[in-house]
Amino acid sequence: MNNWRQRYHIEPKSGWLNDPNGLCFFKGYYHVFYQYAYEPVGGNKYWAHLKSKDLINWEEAPLFLSPDKEFDKNGAYSGSALVKDDMMHIFYTGNVKHKGDFDYINTGRENNTVHAVSKDGECVYSKNVIMFNKDYPDGLTLHVRDPKVFEYECKYYMVLGARTKEDKGEVLVYESEDLDSWNHIRTFETMAKFGYMWECPDLFEINGQWILMACPQGLEGGKYEFQNIHSCGYFIIDGDFRKNGYIVEYKEADLGFDFYAPQTFTHEGRRLLLGWMGMPDAKYTNPTVEYGYQHCMSTFRELDFDNDTLIMKPAKEYESLRKHCFNFDEGNKSYSVGDDRAFDLETQNFGDKFDIEIFDTLKLDFDSGRGDFELSFIANGYGRDARYIRVKKIENLRLMIDASSVEIFVNDGKYVMSNRMYPSEYKDIKVNGNITGKLYKLDV
Repeated sequence: MNNWRQRYHIEPKSGWLNDPNGLCFFKGYYHVFYQYAYEPVGGNKYWAHLKSKDLINWEEAPLFLSPDKEFDKNGAYSGSALVKDDMMHIFYTGNVKHKGDFDYINTGRENNTVHAVSKDGECVYSKNVIMFNKDYPDGLTLHVRDPKVFEYECKYYMVLGARTKEDKGEVLVYESEDLDSWNHIRTFETMAKFGYMWECPDLFEINGQWILMACPQGLEGGKYEFQNIHSCGYFIIDGDFRKNGYIVEYKEADLGFDFYAPQTFTHEGRRLLLGWMGMPDAKYTNPTVEYGYQHCMSTFRELDFDNDTLIMKPAKEYESLRKHCFNFDEGNKSYSVGDDRAFDLETQNFGDKFDIEIFDTLKLDFDSGRGDFELSFIANGYGRDARYIRVKKIENLRLMIDASSVEIFVNDGKYVMSNRMYPSEYKDIKVNGNITGKLYKLDV
């Protein structure tokens, strides 16, 4: 029996899931598209499609994009959506790999930027290439992809992730007045090399501050930073992103094992984020492959910006799932989960040391003297070992727990750790130390 099926996270019934794409609100529904392959270990990429009225209950729609043209025949890669004049405009990367002896970095590949249009959000009315590799700036490899498009001050802007011929990552910024003709207006880059490719860029404003989010690949890290093979984070932009504004300090968006390729969108004044709970090129594995599927999405997160930090908290809609509440206090330190798999745990009143164990599989441990918060696996992590946050004080935690994942929000969402886990059996949720909190079972 497969106990690892998620209860409230998006995951495929079968096949492979990765990057969230085309997030938007259109014709009364939230729309989530995502990279999809029929085989659980990957393959030619399509865009799968889900829609929801409340971010909780999802309807499966037909496949939205298929690699059926010469300009995308080896995959409809990642992209975004822009709703304008009662139409959904989709921008994505059409991947082409030519047969032959190529390195597929400088030779043998096409990454074409494609504009697709949908009138109903379910069927594609048209799709056309708006930029080929020859149209991108000089000095780049053939790796230019993942268009994110938005409207600002009566013009349209697009950011694209890129890799230079010197194996340096950067983000291209384009401007348009009609969504079809695009002009390269500038490039965001660092003085020193900072990864060899910046994937899945996103450029947005929050609380008056412009943020460039991206996934720099190939950063060398240590115990507290760049702990994964590829990073996911954001730069704060100082100045006008269209002109002489420049990027400053890079901060990681998530410090867990499994978080990559996030995308944001806005609806009714909120900026929401969804990420892929996976990591490309990671050595650790996911045993759901034996059941014919792999990977899931994170929870939706509401974004805020405070004290030069991007804050992430679970979307408020998840609170509607709360039912029975168990109180952790001095007399209650363990909760037997029984047949339940989905929980929302809020804790506070921490001392200098504490630990939390989840399903006898995952352990969270804080020691102020040591100066860090540690996530580690008690049981089989399928190649995962430990991840750390350098922090001297824990004020509060919120844990979004599902059958095979836990998302940890530290200090009101200042730090986040997202992780897959695969318990062999589901036993208890235990706390040790001076902790009080509420554990909600979720009605899913």
